[in-house]
Amino acid sequence: MIDKIVKVYLENDKFFVGQLKGVSEDSNLILTNVKNEKGKVFPKLMIRNTYYHYVTVEEEPFPMAALADRIATIFSKGHVNYIEDQNIISILNGKIIVNEDGVRGTGPSADRVKKIYDQFKIDLDKE
Repeated sequence: MIDKIVKVYLENDKFFVGQLKGVSEDSNLILTNVKNEKGKVFPKLMIRNTYYHYVTVEEEPFPMAALADRIATIFSKGHVNYIEDQNIISILNGKIIVNEDGVRGTGPSADRVKKIYDQFKIDLDKE
């Protein structure tokens, strides 16, 4: 599970989600890029074994920022806006919107973005 995205369950519906970087002999956990149930971010966190109940592996998050960078190679960077808190890409001032599920918009530019999105998904599946 090292380097995987994990969810560490605590008491009272509390949890941390982050990348597992290490486990001590006593099962203490070291996570990086961590968020808690309230969305608070921690760059690095150690969780003692007495503090958590269990750990699950989460799906890898969709690399929306990488997709935005790929789209920006076709459109000028000023026309491609990755909105991190909503995890969407807005292109041409919102005329085209991209999220994990696909592309919303019409016209030749949207068709081009759909091709980039489809190729990006194929490339992800190859990894």
